[in-house]
Amino acid sequence: MKNHAIFTDARAQTLASRLSIGFSPQEAWREAPAHFSDHTLVIDGHPVMEDWEDGYMRMLAQVAASGRGTVLEVGFGMGISAGYIQSAGVDRHIIIEANRDVYRKLEAFAAEHPSVTPLFGFWEEAASTLPSGSINGILFDTYPLTEADIHRNHFPFFKEAHRLLTPDGTLTYYSDEIDDYSTEHLEALTSAGFTRIGKSLCEVVPPEGCAYWTSRTLLAPVIQK
Repeated sequence: MKNHAIFTDARAQTLASRLSIGFSPQEAWREAPAHFSDHTLVIDGHPVMEDWEDGYMRMLAQVAASGRGTVLEVGFGMGISAGYIQSAGVDRHIIIEANRDVYRKLEAFAAEHPSVTPLFGFWEEAASTLPSGSINGILFDTYPLTEADIHRNHFPFFKEAHRLLTPDGTLTYYSDEIDDYSTEHLEALTSAGFTRIGKSLCEVVPPEGCAYWTSRTLLAPVIQK
């Protein structure tokens, strides 16, 4: 059973952290400098990704690549999940990235992995160029770029994912959920046409002081068309 007090506290801390940093206009994200360290990625002051997510990224990559074929990854970040998808031996790996500095890292990654097709831009523009029913697996992991996107930046993508997936294709994503789907989350999935909604739980160990996650679990969605 979900511990609602912990759930509420963790979500509230994530919200407060992102609001305290503030958001620039969405278009500014394209050219905002990306600062990489050995353990973190920071863009426009926001902690976009940290390497404690490695085990979670591995789990999401395994879900997305479970059908092999063509995998779409939305958001390259530190390239952690991309490496795991490549290890799965997929036929084609399409990666969309909206930040130019991160995209340069993606281009270098693609130069070393012939199955990778990099696409620059926000998913709303880049994914629309892909044919319906052409993707076997999707891993969606973008950062919220507005206050309204916090905890739900993946929701608008669900309908596009349903369009892109092959029959029996699989969708997964960074869920922003501790151990179960919220009612709003389930409604977003079902309204997009998904009815086979599964999950796995991943144990994580975010460091003390992590600005965007404090729980010791993250829900890994397993959504099948």
